Order: sequence, then C-alpha cells, then structure tokens
Amino acid sequence: MADRKASIRIKTAAVLLSLSVAATFCSCSIFDSGRSDSHGSRTYSSEKSKPEGNSQETTESTYETMEPTGTYIIETTEPVELDFGFVSGAYLTSTWYDIVDDNPVDYDSVNSEDAFALKAVFYFNTPMTGVFEAYLYKDDSVLLTRNVNMKNNVTAEADFSAGIEGLGTFEPGEYYIELYFDGELIASTSVMRVR
Repeated sequence: MADRKASIRIKTAAVLLSLSVAATFCSCSIFDSGRSDSHGSRTYSSEKSKPEGNSQETTESTYETMEPTGTYIIETTEPVELDFGFVSGAYLTSTWYDIVDDNPVDYDSVNSEDAFALKAVFYFNTPMTGVFEAYLYKDDSVLLTRNVNMKNNVTAEADFSAGIEGLGTFEPGEYYIELYFDGELIASTSVMRVR
C-alpha cells in the first residue's frame, strides 16, 4: 500500500512538473514574441566601435536575425461541457494535505487536538471549470458537506474546518472525503484517522 501511494505521488509530481515546464515554455515564447520580427527572433550584442573622425570609443547595439527552428502549434481551447464521463475519465488521484504546511502528507493519522481542519486535494489531468460537491465522512456517516468550485484548474480542494463549523477540533474516528459531480461519485480519499 505504501509503495502504491509513493507511486501515485511520483506520478502526480511528474504531471505537475510537466505542466509547470509547459507553462514556463509558453511564458518564454510569449516574452520572445514581443522582441521578434516577422522572420524570427533577434540576437542582440553590444560591440565597441570607433566612429570615423572621433578618437573616443562608443557602444553600439546590433542584432542578427535568425530563422526559427522547430514547429510550433498554437491551439485555442474551447470550453468543454462537463459531464460525469468526462470528469471521471480526467480524474487522476487524491491525497490528504497538511493543514499548516499546505503540502501532501505521508501519514494517515493525526491527534485530535491538531485536527482543527481536514483537507484533501483531488487531481485531474485537464483544467476544469465547474461546481463539485465534497462530503466529509466520519465513521461512514456524513459529517459535513461543501461545494468545491473549480475555475480552469486541475485540482479540487476539499477543505473542512472544524472551527468554522463550531466543532473546535475533529473528534477521534476514521475520516474520508468523497467528491461528487452532478450527484455521482467521482472519487474517495483514503482514510485519515483522528486519534
């Protein structure tokens, strides 16, 4: 089970890393497009030269135009009408998050006095915009529900605060979160034990 969780975390990290690399590449392409002419990008250099009839050196900027290499495809994405089949097919994994550090956890239990909130994040392989429902269960009974709004995002964050609900901290028991779309179950987290 621990190897499977580690494998899921590695795959999730790889997906998120590749998304960040793609975003960085796109932002660099946008930045470079502001400096390019219709034939390609420019390479700038500063050379010291002596103007004729003057003994002082001056700095002059020059550039060389280079032809672009590679093939670049620019696509515009159309909004997708979300349905259960699309959403469940795009679901990747879920993980519990530390409520203080806001990072994935490598533990499956927490002390009751530290359980002032419980948070899980559900990952998808494509950005989505829509409203999901999250149900927090304690010992197989629904304890709390909330809407999770996604706006062009690949993560759905189900964050439940005991303090906001007037509970102080969560009592000992086994907790898990289920994520629904249009009343149909998309995914469920592993169990987090509050002791």
